Amino acid sequence: MCLRGSPVSVQRRHLLLPQLVIISICSSKKHQTRQVGQFYHSRWHGEITMSYGIEGYQVTWSDNPGRKPSRGPLMGGRCESFSPLNSLRRMAPVVILSSLLVCLVLYYTFPMGDAAVYAASETTGLDSVTTEAYRKRLRIRGTQRRLPQALIIGVRKCGTRALIEMLNLHPHVQKNGIEMHFFDDDERYANGLEWYRKRMPYSFDNQVTIEKTPSYFISREAPARIRAMNETIKLLLIVREPAMRVLSDYAQIMEAKMRKGKQVAPFHKKVLTPDGEINDGFKAIQISQYAVHVLRWLREFPREQIHIIDGDNLVSDPFTEIDKVQQFLRLPLHIKPDNFYFNETKGFYCMRNETFQKCLTDAKGRPHPYVDPAVMSRLLDYHALNYQLNKRGIKRLAIRGLWVNNSVGTIHK
Repeated sequence: MCLRGSPVSVQRRHLLLPQLVIISICSSKKHQTRQVGQFYHSRWHGEITMSYGIEGYQVTWSDNPGRKPSRGPLMGGRCESFSPLNSLRRMAPVVILSSLLVCLVLYYTFPMGDAAVYAASETTGLDSVTTEAYRKRLRIRGTQRRLPQALIIGVRKCGTRALIEMLNLHPHVQKNGIEMHFFDDDERYANGLEWYRKRMPYSFDNQVTIEKTPSYFISREAPARIRAMNETIKLLLIVREPAMRVLSDYAQIMEAKMRKGKQVAPFHKKVLTPDGEINDGFKAIQISQYAVHVLRWLREFPREQIHIIDGDNLVSDPFTEIDKVQQFLRLPLHIKPDNFYFNETKGFYCMRNETFQKCLTDAKGRPHPYVDPAVMSRLLDYHALNYQLNKRGIKRLAIRGLWVNNSVGTIHK
């Protein structure tokens, strides 16, 4: 770059050229004269122009006595340019501060609750895990993280997810939608109750925090550990017809393995031994032995602290079962029949309240594979026999009329 014939002194050139001339040279390639900018100093002020000639770029200074001097670069000033960009830069701090104040006012005046988060998830298409992560980070004035006052302890594939989502319609319920596995996992339990509490959602004093982990039901350690945390905690246990629960469990396992490209043994080979007996080593069958597992809970908790939900009835008549849970948890009867509507496309009930509506994912209510009726009959007879061998556990659990039909092995309320 060649600068010749400029009347600007060396001192002034050092003040002006690094900021103004280079920009103009990069943008001007023709024989023309253009104003580069204006410069004001406590001792001098004026305009500079740049022209391109035979000898190269030339910078010209002209005094402008009509303007009031301002502070120059050597005195903490700067070259002024009356462009929209500079105006925006001057306004930026004011805009940012104003936006921050507005956000604070909205945050404390209109707190964002669960309904807003889940409505946003329906709009944006966020998955349930991401939505739950956002929801748990919400901190509203007057809330804190609390240990759960109620637990959904099982049973797997009986409708635990539907149960907690339906209860979440209640404004006095705060759900922890992620299965924590705190009481049935030795490593997590070793982290302590404070670690567990910090992973609960924020809640108000009048709200009940509920956590769901279906594997607690079959855990040997979970009942005593939960009692050590809170001996008055409310326990929710949802059950369904045991043989169909085994088939539903198998369908989920089969789908997961097929998604990974793995082979899956047919249902009859999983539930029957080679000699045709029931394979009671199959975990899905072990889980359906409700009477065996419930005795472990009855040793730690009185029957009045365990509420049984009929999983089959929750599918066909959700309000009836949820209304009983509201009463068991001593909540205001906020959830009404209108909060449920049947979705013809999905084939099951969905939920709604004043601000959002929600259906369970397509993974819920997945179709079952075809099974030979003779195999299902064997499985039903097995659970009926299991009932006969564990009458004591069923009767202690069944103060409100839970019983098992000996012919079909069906749990009823």
